[in-house]
Amino acid sequence: MNAPIVITGGASGIGLALVHRLRARSAEVLVLDRNHCPAPGVATVICNLADPAAVHAATIKLPDIIGGLANVAGVPGTAPAHTVLAVNVLAPRLLVGDLLDRIAPGTAIVNVASVAAHRNTQPPEAIAALAAVGGLGELDAWLHEHPMEGPAAYDTSKRVLVDWTRALAAHLIGRRIRALSISPGPVETPILADFTASMGAEAMQRSAGAVGRHGRPDEVAAVAEFALSPEASWLNGIDIPVEGGLFATRSAPFPVAEGIHR
Repeated sequence: MNAPIVITGGASGIGLALVHRLRARSAEVLVLDRNHCPAPGVATVICNLADPAAVHAATIKLPDIIGGLANVAGVPGTAPAHTVLAVNVLAPRLLVGDLLDRIAPGTAIVNVASVAAHRNTQPPEAIAALAAVGGLGELDAWLHEHPMEGPAAYDTSKRVLVDWTRALAAHLIGRRIRALSISPGPVETPILADFTASMGAEAMQRSAGAVGRHGRPDEVAAVAEFALSPEASWLNGIDIPVEGGLFATRSAPFPVAEGIHR
């Protein structure tokens, strides 16, 4: 039997789409979520990812050998800043710390970030300090020094996730464990309405208008599935935007590209 791939947030949205894709190729999967994963034959370890004690307790229940880790769970900017940073930043770091010695060589850690990382306004030293927090007390201290509301905390959390993943990849090369982040644009998930509320309906409409629609969970999950697979063995330490060309639409005109219309 293959070692199971652990997926956080596998009860809905991108996480559930990833569960279905992995199960379709007979991969073993374990889900960490506050809700049960509805996919048949998939076990769920119920866990409140905002609570470090619950995270540590959940990892004790996981197998001795793990075939990869996908940190998909996240909360939007409609949640309080403390909750956003606890789930989106602290939980992935704690999970990696607890599970690292159990993650098999030749596998991967995939962290789902966001194109929102580019909206972060915190300086690099603040990002590095946030990436280093080890518990809720340190997180409170960081927020006291860098006060922000939920939407800004979301942007900052994803910037931390991208930068930390790159550093993690370098740290794990000797273990033959890859680390990558994936940055979706807006995706049709159950929390899309939360993103519309926190980012503004006009901004969301502009994004959809620029590329024709919002993304689908399976389109992001397909990239995560590949990143976790042996076929991606030479893909490491990078962030992969999965946004339908949104960044391209915001680029300055390039003469060669414009020339194809002549």
